[in-house]
Amino acid sequence: MTDEELQKAIEDAENNVKGLSSPPPSGPLPEQEVRRREMVLLRQLTLYKIVDAKRQNKKGLELLNTAIYGLMVAF
Repeated sequence: MTDEELQKAIEDAENNVKGLSSPPPSGPLPEQEVRRREMVLLRQLTLYKIVDAKRQNKKGLELLNTAIYGLMVAF
C-alpha cells in the first residue's frame, strides 16, 4: 500500500467514523448496525497500525495489517 493510498484510506475511514454519530440513534441499534460500526472502527484501527509499522520500519507487521485490511474491505 503506497503512502498516497494509505492517506486516502485513512481519510475515508475517518469520514465514516464521523458519520457514526449523526444522526444519533433513537433507540437500540440492530445487530447488523452494531457489526457495521465495529467494522468501521476496526478498519480505522488497522490503518493506523499500518502507519505505525511503516514508521517503525517493521515490514512483517506492515504486511500483516495490510493483508487484514484487504480482507476487511473485501466484505
